[in-house]
Amino acid sequence: MATWCSGKHKSPLLIFMLLLIFTVGRMQGRVCIEDERKALLEIKASFHELAYRFNIGNLLATWVDHGVASSECCDWERIKCDKTTGYITHLSLGNVLSLEFEVDEYFDKDPIPLWPLNFSHFLHFKELKSLDLSWNYIGKPIANIGLETLSSLKKLELLNLSTNYIETNIFPSLGALTSLKILDLSYINSYQGYTMPPFYDISEFSIFENLEVLDLTQCGCYGTLQGSEAVSILKKLKVLNLRENQFNESLITSLGGLSSLKSLDLSGNLLSGSFPAQELSNLANLEKLDLSCNKLNNTPSIQDCKSLMRMERLESVYLGACYDFNFNKSIISCISFLPSLKILDLSGSLQFGSSFPTQELSLLRKLKTLDLSVCELQSHTLNGMFLKCVFEYFFVYKFSFCIFIV
Repeated sequence: MATWCSGKHKSPLLIFMLLLIFTVGRMQGRVCIEDERKALLEIKASFHELAYRFNIGNLLATWVDHGVASSECCDWERIKCDKTTGYITHLSLGNVLSLEFEVDEYFDKDPIPLWPLNFSHFLHFKELKSLDLSWNYIGKPIANIGLETLSSLKKLELLNLSTNYIETNIFPSLGALTSLKILDLSYINSYQGYTMPPFYDISEFSIFENLEVLDLTQCGCYGTLQGSEAVSILKKLKVLNLRENQFNESLITSLGGLSSLKSLDLSGNLLSGSFPAQELSNLANLEKLDLSCNKLNNTPSIQDCKSLMRMERLESVYLGACYDFNFNKSIISCISFLPSLKILDLSGSLQFGSSFPTQELSLLRKLKTLDLSVCELQSHTLNGMFLKCVFEYFFVYKFSFCIFIV
């Protein structure tokens, strides 16, 4: 008596069943690629000395080698696999050591690279899209090995190296990572109290045509983006964070060609002189602008201020001061040319004197939030102003009193 799998149908049916089981297994995250599994175990092994040194138990506890191929590494912590192919697409290795305050104190006293990272381990992850290596105290060896080794990862879209201590210039090594969309290098060489990081010229930064988000917060950067060609390549850049660096006002001029930019953070830099209305007006798609904690202290000409009318999408402007009062009330007359402004922060930056520019503020028809905290504002200047307020939130703070109107 013939069975259902006998005869000429036997091979096709068996093949179909095996493929079905294989596919379902991958969809359930039960099968991973053997080369990738071995690479993960090598990455874990590179942490062993650190874990022992700081008495950290159960480091990457789910990353266990059972000695069999195709172990369930897609179920391991900090990993995400493609449900169809089984290839690893996301590696989230940020702060693997789960560092506490006591460990940070040790870093301050003994600033040595603590993780002997070998980037060649990551070359096994051919489908990798996201790699987070933040908060791991990666040091000099990263430059010796070279980030260019990651160039074979053609699908890598996110790279996070923030909050490490890479005290060498890695900008040239990044040039081969052409697929990147998000790059976070914030605090990359200023980990734990290193207040004087090395200074790097941003003109050496490799340009990525697919880049959408770039964070270079507190990297010790200075200079400008050289040449219109370099800026035009960044046509997809939407978010640019350059906070707490060494940039001066000349940088803003070099950013004028970033036509897709929506958010620009230049707070805590060395910008001085007049509010750069004319230069900023070229960023027509900008929605958020932070120039707080700089040394801008003058209002530009009325003609330059009128150029702000081109910034029809700008909704949030932050001009708060961190030290001395920067502006007088004429800055509000200039900002009133922004047609869509909803949030305005002038905290600590204004000296109003005896009158308040109520008429100018009334031109900001869409303004919802106004922050005037720590401004030098005489209380009698508020007379008659409240009746004309069109804000949802209005904060005024002077010395010991704080007025809130909701």
